[in-house]
Amino acid sequence: MPGKRLDEEERQLIAQFLWDGLGYSEIGRRLQRPASTIQREVTRNGGHNSYRPGAAHRAASERAMRRMPAVDDLDVDEEAYSFDRSPGEVQEFHLRLVGVFRQTGLSLTAARILAEIFMTDKGSLSATELVLRLSVSPATVSRSTTYLQEIDLLHSERDGKRVRYYLGEDLWYRAWLSSAQRNSVWAHTGLEGAEIFGLGTPVGARLKDMGQFFAFVVVDMESTRQKWLDFFEKKKRARGEVTEDA
Repeated sequence: MPGKRLDEEERQLIAQFLWDGLGYSEIGRRLQRPASTIQREVTRNGGHNSYRPGAAHRAASERAMRRMPAVDDLDVDEEAYSFDRSPGEVQEFHLRLVGVFRQTGLSLTAARILAEIFMTDKGSLSATELVLRLSVSPATVSRSTTYLQEIDLLHSERDGKRVRYYLGEDLWYRAWLSSAQRNSVWAHTGLEGAEIFGLGTPVGARLKDMGQFFAFVVVDMESTRQKWLDFFEKKKRARGEVTEDA
């Protein structure tokens, strides 16, 4: 099913499920589609309370005929569902991760941005993708990403006409500084998330790093911080991201 566009019957079912009060995750499960696909379909066609399947299907057909870039054509990450992951578990973990980020003092939008980027295998999202995923205005995304860059939790790079946002390399260390008393929560969240996504996947590996770091901190905060910096440097060298002369 991934890669195949929604058809008219699926759109009719989406409208019915929304009327029945189902969430995006449950609708995705019933249609065997990623929850993110359902959310983007509804968001770009009037929103939860104004979604009209007929109009949505006509709009999609017109976009296909004109071969104009549509939301489906954006570089939106959906491989989170290509490793036989449960959409329900992924969505539940996403909410928990947002909550953990908020415990460090971040606003809701800033926490959601970090969680969205963290839970993509490629580890980055454009401003347009963040607007679509969060269903907020471009100005809101701009304010939050600017703040996150100011505190070094995000950095940006230009990708053609777009700006892409990446997690700061010292995200965990700065989180440790701002919320040391919650290290055990971070450790538990990261390791459990790694099991959900799979240790052999990019997201799983990223979550494992997070969990391992905060597990070390619980035992001995200061000495563990240095151990992690050494460990992370070795990993970067093993990946070829740092040369011997650096």
